[in-house]
Amino acid sequence: MSIPNYLTLFRIILTPVFVTVLISYGPGKEHLRVWALVIFIIAALTDALDGILARVLNQKTHLGQILDPVADKLLLLGGYIGLLFAEPLLYHPPLWVTITIIFRDLVLTVGFFTLHMLHVPVDPQPNLLGKLTTTFQMVLLAFILFEWRASVPLAYLTGFVTILSGIVYVMKGLKRIP
Repeated sequence: MSIPNYLTLFRIILTPVFVTVLISYGPGKEHLRVWALVIFIIAALTDALDGILARVLNQKTHLGQILDPVADKLLLLGGYIGLLFAEPLLYHPPLWVTITIIFRDLVLTVGFFTLHMLHVPVDPQPNLLGKLTTTFQMVLLAFILFEWRASVPLAYLTGFVTILSGIVYVMKGLKRIP
């Protein structure tokens, strides 16, 4: 197994730790918000690092192409669902943004497996808008954990980018159906 795949597995392992710490945050437990932020930043950095290393070390693998987006989805979905339970945070994304993130990933996952079951060739490579969406979602989550006021307008922008990328992926998937 390649170094980038180990980093991706590490991100998957960090996800339940991050979510547990995040949902345990409450009044008088400020240290848990800080720990959740640190764990999330480490996990987010592994996302960037595994992609860079896969290209630089020429270690792109089929397993990595599947595991990397799964790791991203687990981390982000866990984080956004965890935010629903971390009430003491100063800022939260509007509920429609969280629902949009969850629904988009659910639709894309069901669509991917549907195409696969129909024996339609599917390229698991993300497009630029998909990468941008993941970046916006990660940055928003970090801003919320930092308790930065900029998370409020960023939440709306993230919601818009998430919707747009979902539409693009669905349109691409529908074009593949014979």
